[in-house]
Amino acid sequence: MTVPALRPFRAEIPQSALDDLAVRLQRALWPDDLPAEYGVTNERVRALAEHWLAKFDWRAFEARLNAHPQFVTEIDGETIHFLHVRSSRADATPLVLTHGWPGSIVEYLDVIGPLTEPESADAPAFHLVIPSLPGFGFSGPTRSAGWGTHRTAAAWAELMSRLGYESYGAAGNDAGSMISPEIGRLAPEKVVGVHVTQLFSFPSGDPAEMADLSEADQAALAHLQWFYENMFSFNTLHSQQPHTLAFALADSPLALLAWNAQLFGEHLDADFVIANVALYWLTGTGGSSIRFYYEDAHTTAHPEGPTTVPTGLAMFAGDFQSIRRFAERDHANIVSWNAYDTRSGSGGPRDAAGHYSAHEAPEVLVADIRAFFADLSSPVSSPVSPSLPSSWPLLASAHQALRSATAGVTDWSLPTPCVEWNVTQVLQHAGGDQQGYAASITGEPGPDFNPFAPSGELADAPEFLEPKMAAAAAAFATVSPDAEAVPTPLPQGALPAAVAMGAAALDAAVHAWDIAIATGQESPLTTEMAEALLPVAKQLAEPLRGFAYAPALTPHPDDDAAAELLRYLGRDPKWTA
Repeated sequence: MTVPALRPFRAEIPQSALDDLAVRLQRALWPDDLPAEYGVTNERVRALAEHWLAKFDWRAFEARLNAHPQFVTEIDGETIHFLHVRSSRADATPLVLTHGWPGSIVEYLDVIGPLTEPESADAPAFHLVIPSLPGFGFSGPTRSAGWGTHRTAAAWAELMSRLGYESYGAAGNDAGSMISPEIGRLAPEKVVGVHVTQLFSFPSGDPAEMADLSEADQAALAHLQWFYENMFSFNTLHSQQPHTLAFALADSPLALLAWNAQLFGEHLDADFVIANVALYWLTGTGGSSIRFYYEDAHTTAHPEGPTTVPTGLAMFAGDFQSIRRFAERDHANIVSWNAYDTRSGSGGPRDAAGHYSAHEAPEVLVADIRAFFADLSSPVSSPVSPSLPSSWPLLASAHQALRSATAGVTDWSLPTPCVEWNVTQVLQHAGGDQQGYAASITGEPGPDFNPFAPSGELADAPEFLEPKMAAAAAAFATVSPDAEAVPTPLPQGALPAAVAMGAAALDAAVHAWDIAIATGQESPLTTEMAEALLPVAKQLAEPLRGFAYAPALTPHPDDDAAAELLRYLGRDPKWTA
């Protein structure tokens, strides 16, 4: 099986596109002013447009986005963009976060740090996967039809498997609150829990459902009725004629701003609103994004029965108010139900406070997500292999060793046990080798440099290393442990699955040791890892001596497993600079 590559990505919008945007905003034609009963007001749109022109800094936002590892890959015929931010914690839970419309990945930027690296060691940590919905932002424009809730959920399940996550959680807001439960329905054996900010369950028409509703539930229905009568026109148009509207959204940034601003509350800071709108404009996805509604309205796939994965709700006052009686009809395993009021008091009658809780009240949402997953009784990820199927825990451990050693480097110019190579060059070589294993399995291009002649020039080490380890992890995730001939970049060619995996793990682990020892860190080579890697080394090293490994050193009677492995590979366990 050939798995499409995970390609590193950076947001780099051409200056010409930003210049064109400014001209269009400056030359925009404005409609006559009307009261708020008629829709978004000129005053509101003008204030946002002026902020966009004079104060919003796209390049600063771009830098903020590019500070996180980003990738693109092809799933079901479309390019999918996602952030993949791993925690340094070995016990972290993989978690896919899904946004909605008119939001974007911007919604979740404020919670990345708290979720991946909590201040308290007692708080759960998460490896975050934050995809752009198909047809949204850098995942668009989409070329094919059918990208609604069900197809997106299937794509996210494939993405998590491709990343090597075989046990994970799903969380979302807006459309993400529909997609996340569907991921759990599609892959209940993998999804340990679903956390959402809305459970979109409505009256079925059975009069018995309406009997004895609480005052809070009656108020929720009244709010829903108000929304339907005053704000629902966007949903109707998106569901019936999205392409008619797309002409305006594609041609005029002012039109896009006004249309999307109807669901960005007046209390929200202008930078947040503009960052979301600008992402749609500069990727040309104003029209393709709203087709999500059309696809859901016209789908023939209607899953039967309730979801069964443990489900948690954190709903916020001012936003859609879920009604538990209806929700329990559609979700059979609701284990957490919390309501919060974080409203500031600002904003008008159309202000949906709390809808973007990850931005408006990140500390509240983060606490609820942590509590939900902490309370789940089932394990959320293997303590040995958080990023790979249980078949390959050795490779997961080796990758973590290399990741940890790299994180501890402060001086990249230091010499290492690898003769004539400094720390940067060892890292380049190690990353290139991991990409080489991935390329051999998938058929995708290998490294664009010679791993045996590293330049020693590297702008961002983690950004360089992570996609290459992720590619290797995803490639080996497709390999059956019983496979007899797995392609490798080694002179030996194809090898049995366990040996091929062991070769990749050996390379990562030994270079993790090189980097750690060179920079004054403790050895990341555990006894268990060394004992597992020594048979692999003895099977593979001889043909590689002279260019990959030095001649073996004489064993010492006091050697532990790690020292024995290092001497066999020509390294002095007591090396110093």
